[in-house]
Amino acid sequence: MKKLIVLSAIATLTSGAAFAENLNVGGSVSSVCGVSNINTTQFFQTLSEGATKNVGFDLQCNDVDGATMSLTTSEGHLQNADHEDRGVGYTAKLTADTFDFTLSAENGQNDQSESQSRPGSPTLAAGGVAGNILLTVTQAPVYAGTYADTLMLAITAN
Repeated sequence: MKKLIVLSAIATLTSGAAFAENLNVGGSVSSVCGVSNINTTQFFQTLSEGATKNVGFDLQCNDVDGATMSLTTSEGHLQNADHEDRGVGYTAKLTADTFDFTLSAENGQNDQSESQSRPGSPTLAAGGVAGNILLTVTQAPVYAGTYADTLMLAITAN
């Protein structure tokens, strides 16, 4: 019994009050979601049915939920500078990593758009994605003149 009292006394003397503090550890990473290294002026050397033009770009989006890419045609075709209703149709096929879709700009309807959403990936987040838009003229031009359209490429975080 004497031993038990001595051990209890030693335990009481050595078990002082314990103090604990929580330390919150964290940080942040800036959001990056965009297209780079794209030539924004693209002309066909000869505007004829079947003519093609490749437009390359680089892509990055570090949102864990992924991104949505879209292509939008302003004029709905390659519009004749002298007469907006006299256009030439074309398609724009976008490929980049797992993105793969085609915008058809063949009827002159303004602001047509195609888009596709994809989940996040380490490759997309790191910015190692090269993309391409294949432009293909799908109709034969009838009238002389200059033809143009504005094609908008956009990427937004999901």
